[in-house]
Amino acid sequence: MKNFLHILIALTFLMIVLLFSSRQSVAQDVEITPEPISLEEALKLAPESDKKILVDVYAEWCPYCQRMHSEVYKNDDVIKAISDHYIWVKINVESDQMVSYHGNEMTEAQFARALENESVPTTYFLNKEGSILGSQPGFIEAEMFSSLLKFVGSDEYLMQTFQEYQNN
Repeated sequence: MKNFLHILIALTFLMIVLLFSSRQSVAQDVEITPEPISLEEALKLAPESDKKILVDVYAEWCPYCQRMHSEVYKNDDVIKAISDHYIWVKINVESDQMVSYHGNEMTEAQFARALENESVPTTYFLNKEGSILGSQPGFIEAEMFSSLLKFVGSDEYLMQTFQEYQNN
């Protein structure tokens, strides 16, 4: 009986060790995915982190916006490109939620109009100070979007066209 108790204790201890080590390895394999933050927060963090700001302008009712959020922004390559180069902000073209852009208070809808946004979805690329570098309207498949994010994020757009970048 005494041996049985020792074996039971040893097996229980072994199972706890194995369970703990497997949870640790799973936790180490999980990559933290970027989450959108407020415009104000992005404008503060961008200079500190030396990252650009990615502004995702969308509408709740827009099926292409929904696809961008459910498919494209969930793609591993897109997630990595955002993590590497950007701070992500989402702006709803119909929202009354207040944002602050360089000391100017306005709603998200007003900010979208200030960007001269004409369609959704539209992706805006801002430098770390918050100035607009460019924009890309419309739904973009994950592979192309990932490439575009890397092109702008790595400053390759300063040296070559996107077509040249794609060909290399």
